[in-house]
Amino acid sequence: MYNWKRGISLSFFRNEKNECTGADPEVLRQVCEEGFQCVELSFSHDDYFERYHFTDTAEELYHYCKSLGLEIWSIHLPFSEKWDLSRENAEDAVRDFTLLIRAAARAHIAVAVLHPSFEPVPAEEREKRLSWAKKNIRLLNDEAKKSGVILALENLPRTCLGNTSKEMADLLDATGTGFVFDTNHSLMEDNTSFLSYMIERGYCPVSLHISDYDLVDERHDLPGYGKNGWRRLLGLLKKAGYQGPALYEPAMYHMSGERIALEEVGQNICELLKGTIP
Repeated sequence: MYNWKRGISLSFFRNEKNECTGADPEVLRQVCEEGFQCVELSFSHDDYFERYHFTDTAEELYHYCKSLGLEIWSIHLPFSEKWDLSRENAEDAVRDFTLLIRAAARAHIAVAVLHPSFEPVPAEEREKRLSWAKKNIRLLNDEAKKSGVILALENLPRTCLGNTSKEMADLLDATGTGFVFDTNHSLMEDNTSFLSYMIERGYCPVSLHISDYDLVDERHDLPGYGKNGWRRLLGLLKKAGYQGPALYEPAMYHMSGERIALEEVGQNICELLKGTIP
């Protein structure tokens, strides 16, 4: 029913010590063998720069994935208080994000995903944090355009910037960036209402983060384990002409506490794209 590529965020993969393993060769082989066609790099700042040395090895990773028949579709830029573009002094974040985007271009990555802020964002600071975010995101978007990479802002939950459709559209209007829709982040309004508003404003997502939740907080469970209406959400995307992958961003555990296996993710995404998950 839905002819989108099957994708997964490499943030899903961690070892017993909770260390990132997503770009390890064996993990990438397993991802390919399970039928996924593309991946999103999604690591911490330290993992990008110190574990994988991505700015030096981007071409090598690209060629390895290509040899497997695997596309590196997107890169998720780091997020933490230190790497928050809604801070007044965000020069270090702009600098290092620029380095990652340039490396992403060398790895033929199409999309760089960015959180508009970290959190908490106190109500009394929201307007100035929005102002700083817009200024810094515009600077970063200029660099992304030079590299041929689409910089795309992700809608966020709780007190983060971009936690409502109107605020998200305002950020996109002010920065000229693309939009990544996370199906598990809308807490201030109904998920389909959020997506419908964005599409009506001309912002069809350039990529997705697919997972399910209980509508109380983000849970990153597999579709069908939460309260999302998947046929309605996917129907909106299909009607709007969505062209990106069905990219999953699951947690390592179900809301019940049971471990999620890669095989289960692979089976779930096939069911979702067949339209059998309501």
